[in-house]
Amino acid sequence: MLQAIGEGVALLRGSDFDLDLEKVFKSWASGATVRGWLVELMAKSLAEQRFSDVPTHVEDTGEVNWLVHDALEKEIPIPVIAQAAMELFRSRDKSCDACRSVALMRNSRGGYPLGKDDQVAKERRASRMEKI
Repeated sequence: MLQAIGEGVALLRGSDFDLDLEKVFKSWASGATVRGWLVELMAKSLAEQRFSDVPTHVEDTGEVNWLVHDALEKEIPIPVIAQAAMELFRSRDKSCDACRSVALMRNSRGGYPLGKDDQVAKERRASRMEKI
């Protein structure tokens, strides 16, 4: 869902129209078909900070990587989730509006860092939850 919203933002920003993202998300959050918690988080976040100031880098905390690894071991297809993990690498591109959107929503919903975070990257490489 984060990726789909992010790609929608990239499309809006690449359109021929001068759209105010804050107003678009505020409108969507108050009754549009796409209304939902993530849209509300985007509306709130866009009211608090300028979109272009949000870093594109989405720090990978490792949970999705572990999930993809387990799916591969169990031979369970999860192509959308696997692609979402790959999209994290696109966030290294400083012009990626979809990535900027994902970073903003992740920060709003779970306090994930905005931008590169060496401590989170270190923890991702050094730890993995044990199977219960």
